[in-house]
Amino acid sequence: MKVEWRREPPSRAVLEVEVPADEVAREVQATAARLARQVRVPGFRPGKAPRAVLERYVGRDELYGEATEALVSAAYRQAVTEIGIVPVGRPAFEVAGLDEAQPLRFTARVDVAPEVDPGRYGEVRVAYEPPAVSDADVDAAIEELRHRRGRLVSTPDRAAARGDFVLIRPRTVEGVERFQPDREVLVELGAGVFPTEVEAALEGARTGEERTVTIGEGRMTAAVIDVRRRELPALDDAFARSLGDVESVEALRSRLRERLTADADAAAREAYEEKVLAEVVARAVFDLPTSLVEHEVDHLVGDLAEALGRRGYTLERYLAGAGKDLDGLRDELRPRAERRLRVRFVLDEIARREGIVPTQEEIAAEEEKVAADLKLDPARVKDWLDGEGRREAMIAMLRRRKTIAALVARAQGTQAG
Repeated sequence: MKVEWRREPPSRAVLEVEVPADEVAREVQATAARLARQVRVPGFRPGKAPRAVLERYVGRDELYGEATEALVSAAYRQAVTEIGIVPVGRPAFEVAGLDEAQPLRFTARVDVAPEVDPGRYGEVRVAYEPPAVSDADVDAAIEELRHRRGRLVSTPDRAAARGDFVLIRPRTVEGVERFQPDREVLVELGAGVFPTEVEAALEGARTGEERTVTIGEGRMTAAVIDVRRRELPALDDAFARSLGDVESVEALRSRLRERLTADADAAAREAYEEKVLAEVVARAVFDLPTSLVEHEVDHLVGDLAEALGRRGYTLERYLAGAGKDLDGLRDELRPRAERRLRVRFVLDEIARREGIVPTQEEIAAEEEKVAADLKLDPARVKDWLDGEGRREAMIAMLRRRKTIAALVARAQGTQAG
């Protein structure tokens, strides 16, 4: 078999393949024998019909079509193995007509994994600025705790203001899905949970009044049942003790500072990793196959649909509410898909060049983590991971994670190289 190939942008391989005439003849004979066994030809037992009779019965086009399909499929797989490319999509074939006395020639075009030039990634250096937690941050956290422990107090003589809660009972509702007649709703003014038109209409309202509001093309009239304000607990040692294992406000402040510092450090580290990755990926040079990008967009759309489903929504309802269509959503998600793929390919190439692989201990630790997350027996998790390429995906994830850690350490100047 003869194979010639070339690359075309963006990351596509074009294979010119020639199958020898003797292989073509053998496959045509084998296909004829297979059809003779499968097709019942009147007057002949299965497999015993002469080829000439079989061709008159099923047609030469059927015979040559099946033989061509078998020849092209086998030759394509062999050619891909010989030249060492990694297809990432379905091939498109252009096949010359079959003549069993002549070689069969065909052209295959298929998207392939890109050849990644990661550039001078080893020179990436990014300054890291440790986060600082201020007294104001601690004060804000304490106020949040006080708000959580606050209680709502009825203020029948007070006009509703931002921060207050207004209990309403809709009387009439036209074209507004969010409200139903006679079903009471508690609206927090300024929280942004309900439409801004509703919050604006309720500012200044008093208990016993009636307010009418237009929401888009809909309209609602509601009675104000009660106006309530949030009463916060006093900031004293008793409040601190009510929160758990702290005895004083000062101890509470110290505990909150520790928690805020840990959260800020984690966020800063994550942001720093993203900054390092952006610098590394920006130096890489390669083209992404179009089909692979579209496949990644499919994944993102599927992830969004699944997330919406967990909240009781459908993708169609989300698109209608956002004023988008599916094509618009795909266009919006495509840059994200491209970035995910670029990060993945760059990390894989750097890992290959630097020989970064997860250890058996790291793989075992990840298996235990997966078992704990899924609340399953570790032995069952191992069997689960061995199916459908899950173990390979897990190992690839660990390899990329180690590669990121190496790049971050080098960018900070804590790793040689």
